[in-house]
Amino acid sequence: MTSSCAASVMPDPVSVPALADLNKNRIADNKLREVTPTHATTGMGLAVLGALTGNINSGDFDKENYKGNTIDALTNPTDAWFTPKAKQNISQWLEANANGYAYKQPLYIGHATWALVYNDATAATPSYQLKYKVIFYKRPESGNMFSAFTVAECSPTPVEAKLSDWRMDNYARVTTETEKYMNSCLLELNNQLPRLLKK
Repeated sequence: MTSSCAASVMPDPVSVPALADLNKNRIADNKLREVTPTHATTGMGLAVLGALTGNINSGDFDKENYKGNTIDALTNPTDAWFTPKAKQNISQWLEANANGYAYKQPLYIGHATWALVYNDATAATPSYQLKYKVIFYKRPESGNMFSAFTVAECSPTPVEAKLSDWRMDNYARVTTETEKYMNSCLLELNNQLPRLLKK
């Protein structure tokens, strides 16, 4: 049974929720998270690991760390949309640069942040920023399970709009803007591949 050369050298890109310790101790957003000013006042809980263990720091009370509401109908698109395209990019990079090297360590594509977070709680109708972050990480080829990861992340500049605009047509604008974010993160991944896939 023969297999193509590219298949044998490909480090397996694994799509996962980003590790909290690489994500400022935040729990990854598997679905869209909506954080309104009421979440800050009603103590709606924190989406940080410390909230589970009781080790909460004052910095954890940043509005981005509030659990908010999960929009169950909207699954973080990183795994389904971004990762297949990333695999194509990685494959092309390897064809040009790997020289038949067989990678031992997987490259993780960790979805981290996908949230609508209010900008100014004092505004009568606050605007909301759509935040997105994906983290790429891989252990060095010469390393073992205890080796530190080589890490790169992509967190595009958030787009801001009224919450009603984001929610319109089943969050159509969220989908559109997130695809733009992910396209820019594909370019960032390309820039980081020489560092991440160092032999």
